[in-house]
Amino acid sequence: MTTTYREALDRAGVTIPDDALADLEIPVLTTMQRQGDVLIVPSHDTPPAGGEIPPEGVAVVRGEATGNTHLLMVDRGSGVTWHPSARDPLVLGTLTVPDDAVAHLLHTDEHGVNAIGPGCYVLRGKREQAEEVRRVAD
Repeated sequence: MTTTYREALDRAGVTIPDDALADLEIPVLTTMQRQGDVLIVPSHDTPPAGGEIPPEGVAVVRGEATGNTHLLMVDRGSGVTWHPSARDPLVLGTLTVPDDAVAHLLHTDEHGVNAIGPGCYVLRGKREQAEEVRRVAD
């Protein structure tokens, strides 16, 4: 079963920016992906215990400048967990997707939706060099 861009955004209550794109199917990937300033990296480490993602989703990054959010949502299956990182400012957290589930990372504006298949992933923020290395503000 695949999900369309329209279905994923409707679940989050987000308006579809381009009706011509709304019925495109979202491929489910288990490889490295990027959504704007968020990098999704497969991990072979033992995942930390995390909280199950609720139906309304979890904001991974809230746009300080734009107000747009990178939102993790569960497409199908249960047991998808999110463990936010508190130690490394460039690591947003760890996502674990069980075998029968799919998670969506959607951006409430220009970056669309990424479908994430079964596995463990580290989500990282983009970095920049200023006075020190830091995460880019969205």
